[in-house]
Amino acid sequence: MHHRYGQIWIVGSDSGMHVRKKFKHKYGCRLKLLRRTLRENPGLAVLVRELKAPDILSSLLFESEDRRNYLDVVASVVMCCPNLERLVGFYPTYNHEFDRLRHALSTRTRLKEHVWIIGDSAQATRNGKYDSPGLRPEAAGAFLHHHDMWKSLHTLFLHATGEGILEHELFVAVFSRLPSLEKLCVSNFRNEDFDDSTLQALPPLRCLRLQDLHGLTDNGVFRFASRPASQFLESVSFINLELMNLSVISKLFASLHKLKRFTLLQDSSPELPVGGLVLQPVIASPSVEYIHWDILIPGSANDNLARSIRSGGFPNLRTLRAPSDHHGTLQAVCRPLERIALGSDKFNAARREFAAQNSTRYSRILPMARNGAQDRIEEARRYVQFTLVVEEDGVVKQVFHMNGFMGQIGSGINYSLTPDIKGSDNAVIGFGDLINGRNESNVRDGCIGIWNAAHPAGKKWWYHTERYRFRTTDLEKFF
Repeated sequence: MHHRYGQIWIVGSDSGMHVRKKFKHKYGCRLKLLRRTLRENPGLAVLVRELKAPDILSSLLFESEDRRNYLDVVASVVMCCPNLERLVGFYPTYNHEFDRLRHALSTRTRLKEHVWIIGDSAQATRNGKYDSPGLRPEAAGAFLHHHDMWKSLHTLFLHATGEGILEHELFVAVFSRLPSLEKLCVSNFRNEDFDDSTLQALPPLRCLRLQDLHGLTDNGVFRFASRPASQFLESVSFINLELMNLSVISKLFASLHKLKRFTLLQDSSPELPVGGLVLQPVIASPSVEYIHWDILIPGSANDNLARSIRSGGFPNLRTLRAPSDHHGTLQAVCRPLERIALGSDKFNAARREFAAQNSTRYSRILPMARNGAQDRIEEARRYVQFTLVVEEDGVVKQVFHMNGFMGQIGSGINYSLTPDIKGSDNAVIGFGDLINGRNESNVRDGCIGIWNAAHPAGKKWWYHTERYRFRTTDLEKFF
């Protein structure tokens, strides 16, 4: 029973027969049946640790009343599960207005992870004609109190869409209410909401991902690296922060002694200050095992990382992923590969290359990156790099010509161009993969139950409404 009810996933639309004939509900039939089962069997309800509710809000274009009613149904199931630890695959936007789902989740004392998608809010107000909008005190207080009982929460995502607002003071207050917080992802907030002062207020964490936060500066990140609370970090991801000073990244590596994974993705190349003394390795870390290094527009950053690796700056580095390694600078310091391109890359790259011709010269799309890396491998093979001559008593017996290779013999670093999400053209997982990547109500080639077609009762027993083959997006992939 524990294995059966520990994880409950309800995927896709309800059966048309159930909606129209049997239950006469517009939506949520299976959720209501589950709710009835859990209410009648409290012994089963306490076993539920993970719940997946159908994500049908965006696809059905619900009216506001329908949306509220559907959230109420999900909330009623959550309230039946006293030991619930995570609600997966269903992340409705929060507009700083009361809804029963968020209230129900706020009462789950064993909740371990939560994703906030902060949307446009009618609760925003302006203090002056030219001031940026801020939250009304009652809305800010309500959001803060949602976190009062989450003493076991260790993973928190905060992502803004549209004009989503979450002020600096509210960030700091939320962090102070989560004593078990270990993994934090913050994305897409306004400059005044999350800036350098907010960064300095972060609690001790193990994993941190900061994305599209243009209120952060090089100086703020430099000071953050020096804070005692930062010394526990094992994984750091900077996505589209546009850091311009390579010394800031060098400071991070030098200060974070427990760091094992580092991700840097941005368009501009961070450079060293002009006129300064440069000693190799410029960047070094004895603990880092994995680096994702993605600088779209070429500069000296790739060269400096390659020189640092050659100089022994990363003795424990095992994997280097570099989709924007346009000239093979980083590929050259990794273990040689026989093949890196996939069979489908030629078609995908040709299709995307045409679309990209008028937009940008450079691309970080993985099929194009793999094709470029494969071309460098094959180009190196065209030329003889070593000649082995076998002599016996001064007489040449045999001559072996050994073709070249792309990479460094003896390197312990694997050159990787595989995505976080299998089959994706983008290396780094994004919020689109979490909240917009699947449409559960518009399914082609979904599951209809045919895997159980051998049942003697026939099709009427095994057939069900076609539904998407759900694969949960593990939040661990974001770090």
